[in-house]
Amino acid sequence: MNTTVLSASAGLIGSLIGGVSTFAASWVTQHKMLGTQTRMQHAGQRQKLYSEFIIEATRCLAEAWSHQAEGPEVISNLYSAVERMRLVSSSRVVQRAEEVMRGVIAAYAEPNRTFDELRQRVQGRSEEYDQLREFTEACRQELSSSV
Repeated sequence: MNTTVLSASAGLIGSLIGGVSTFAASWVTQHKMLGTQTRMQHAGQRQKLYSEFIIEATRCLAEAWSHQAEGPEVISNLYSAVERMRLVSSSRVVQRAEEVMRGVIAAYAEPNRTFDELRQRVQGRSEEYDQLREFTEACRQELSSSV
């Protein structure tokens, strides 16, 4: 075989291998970055949903202390958030959210209370407080494991 042909073939094969390996490395890097961005975006969406739920649950609990529920619409936003969590969250988070919602419904069913009773319950770490805390802990664990 001619040495010039062998030399040219070796150069072409080397360039081909270098190009393919560069393309493969670039593709793998882009694929991993896209996966990371997607996970971060989903985590951000879940975090926003969880924050909305916490705000709404807290608002409902505060309202339930001084008002009786007039109808199911008082928890419609809470119920909606739980159902949206079913789409994107772990079963543990959904279970904790359902517990909070049941606690809110129970609070609306109880007789109206005074601010002093509220203060005593918060200092004594009431069941409603524990349910929200368990929910936030479940959310934090899920978010930290998904990123």
